[in-house]
Amino acid sequence: MSIATGKKTDLDCINNVVAAAVMSWPMPERIKRLSVPVLSYDSEDFKHYRFVVYRQGGEIKGGEVKGGEVKGGEVQGVAAWNPEAPLVTELGTGRLLHGLYISPDCQGRGYGRDLMAAVLSEAMTLGAEGLVIKAERPSIGFFEHCGLQPLSATGATDYPYQFWYQARA
Repeated sequence: MSIATGKKTDLDCINNVVAAAVMSWPMPERIKRLSVPVLSYDSEDFKHYRFVVYRQGGEIKGGEVKGGEVKGGEVQGVAAWNPEAPLVTELGTGRLLHGLYISPDCQGRGYGRDLMAAVLSEAMTLGAEGLVIKAERPSIGFFEHCGLQPLSATGATDYPYQFWYQARA
């Protein structure tokens, strides 16, 4: 497995991972089916988010995540995050981790943690102290298991399941 920057050419693979992950959630089939198009990405999203992908197989050309490109290999995980808009929380200033999806066959192997760590490392180069995660209900257990701190909703319309991910000292 290798972590690399996601490109527009990866969009179909990214959305295949999103669909597979959502369809594995423990909820009614209709809700999952209706959620996939809403949570999928399009080429316009590359203007607002950076994508980091986890590839199985293939080889790295040009180094690690920063500037490296993995040739071949199937996308098995994806993290999308917003590098532009700092979010201020009671725990620090961070960047939004918009989405984190791992193919069901690869879940439970630490790939989600690895993707979060890669995003946090890049966000910290932009001055972020951590990541803000606005989680979907089925993923709450994952973020709690990873030891992320819950964030309090600050208003009636605020997202109900928010977490803070900070680099360990």
